[in-house]
Amino acid sequence: MNTQTKVCQNCRNQFTIEPDDFGFYEKMGVPAPKLCPECRFRRRSVFQNEQTLYNRKCAKCSKPIRTNFAPDRPEIVCCEACHNAEVV
Repeated sequence: MNTQTKVCQNCRNQFTIEPDDFGFYEKMGVPAPKLCPECRFRRRSVFQNEQTLYNRKCAKCSKPIRTNFAPDRPEIVCCEACHNAEVV
């Protein structure tokens, strides 16, 4: 099968489907996509919680900060100012 250029049903941008892709779709028993790769990625990402932020205090100055490390985790977290002061 040859390369096909399609128009995304969502954003109307053109995208290309390569011959290898058609082999994969046939092997998996699914039809060729009607959405471009970017729109398919967005659709999959909607249900993912990439990052949860927690309120904690800086281990150095006790300033309130938001971090992706839960309070029950053992990592020591610092605010940006304290972290940068240590790095220099």
